[in-house]
This record gives sequence, C-alpha cells and structure tokens, in this order.
Amino acid sequence: MSQIRISYNKQSQKEFCLLEAQGSLETDQQGGLRGQQRFAEIRRVGNGSKDVIMVVGIHRLPGSVVPLAKPLAVLRKRHSPGLDDSSNNHNNNIVYDIEAIIKEKFLFKIRPDVVLQNEISRLPSV
Repeated sequence: MSQIRISYNKQSQKEFCLLEAQGSLETDQQGGLRGQQRFAEIRRVGNGSKDVIMVVGIHRLPGSVVPLAKPLAVLRKRHSPGLDDSSNNHNNNIVYDIEAIIKEKFLFKIRPDVVLQNEISRLPSV
C-alpha cells in the first residue's frame, strides 16, 4: 500500500492569493508575467469590506473577495532520503509540504477603468 507523506507547519506558511479576472492579463515584457512577484497592487476599499480595487499600470479594476467552496492547498514536492532507506522504492522518500491554504479569491468581473483620466484629457487632440 502506498502512503503519501504530508508536512504542515503553520509558522512557515506563505501568503498566496487566487485571482479571477475577465479576459487576460498581458504585458509588453518578454516572457510575460512569469516569475514576477509584483505586477499589481490590490487594496481593500474599507475596513472589513469585501470590496477590493486592483491597480495594474494605469488601469483600475473594481472587484470583491469571494470565499471558495472548498479550500485549495499549495503543495511543494521534495525528496527526503532519510525517511525510508530500507526500501529500494524512491517513491517512499517523497514528502509534500503544504506551502499555503487558500480559502478565498479575488474576483474581478468588471472591465477596467483608466486611472489617468485627467492627464489624458489634457493631451492635445490630433
């Protein structure tokens, strides 16, 4: 019988967020958003409010915080050679560490507004 070893340490938890948006996020940078840790800023509108605003460049997207029906676990697979060296099966040495548990998502279903309306209106017309 196979066993899956899972390691959970609440103190080493990282913060992850789940974003759901209408359309797609695009960038001019080669490679896209891959590997970027900060491409937007998300702010809550009030204390205890479920409303949020995400600012991406010059665009502002209104949204809300929605609880997930089932929480998601973010896992990291690692090999731990000291667990079961008596067996020749290397699958017994695999451990999954729980990196985070996501219980809510940020939902952005409205098209973005342009933040710089005043600056754009001052530009000369062509």
